[in-house]
Amino acid sequence: MTTTLEELQTLVAQSIASTEAFKLSTEAFKAQIAASQETTSAFIAQLAASREEADRLFAAEKAENQRRADEADRRFAAEKAENQRRADEADRRMAEAAEDSRRLKQRLDELGKQLGGLGNKFGSFTEGLLLPSVEGILRRQFGVTDFYMRLKSYHGDQMQELDGFGFVNGANIGFIIEVKSHLDNRAITQAQEQLRRFGHFHPQYKSMKLYGIIAAVDAVSEEQRRAVWNAGLYLVTVHDDVAEMPSPPQGFVPLEEIA
Repeated sequence: MTTTLEELQTLVAQSIASTEAFKLSTEAFKAQIAASQETTSAFIAQLAASREEADRLFAAEKAENQRRADEADRRFAAEKAENQRRADEADRRMAEAAEDSRRLKQRLDELGKQLGGLGNKFGSFTEGLLLPSVEGILRRQFGVTDFYMRLKSYHGDQMQELDGFGFVNGANIGFIIEVKSHLDNRAITQAQEQLRRFGHFHPQYKSMKLYGIIAAVDAVSEEQRRAVWNAGLYLVTVHDDVAEMPSPPQGFVPLEEIA
């Protein structure tokens, strides 16, 4: 079959048109691929930016958490140091209080010893001044012939100490004297107890009739006088620096003990 020139030209034209169409299609595809690559690159860049932002936020949060942890540690250390300081201060104050208490007790003990010594000296001084006057009263009123001051006697591990003791030689009568700075019921009871215990410590005065006398240093009220006499005891008082024995009331019955 013979192809004409006109048909050949038509085929060439068709071929060229197909080629051009192919070129256009290829260019469009290339453009589409390029657009897709740009989109992919933009997406990758966006992902990278997002990742950098995420890393930045994570780093910032990690740094903040570390800061908070460091602050918590600092506060804990400061609180611990403050608690230790307070504990040390409390221990120091307790130690100072204990030392102050010890020193106070020592001073009180020393003061007690000093006051006790002064009391003993005052008592001895009072007895030394008052007992000679009592001795004179007993000699005048009862005919006492022998008199002792601060008579101390022992019986085994027991001891009795009398402020004064006088007796009438040959009459077998004795008087026990108790000097009291403060006259009260306890002083009266002690004087009576001295009478009851005398024979136990002084068997040499067996069968002696004993009477008790309280010599009061301070002023004595009428009520105190009655209490002494009601107990069966004689009373010596001091008035204007003079010792005297008031006459007991009518009906007075002296307490009598037999040694």
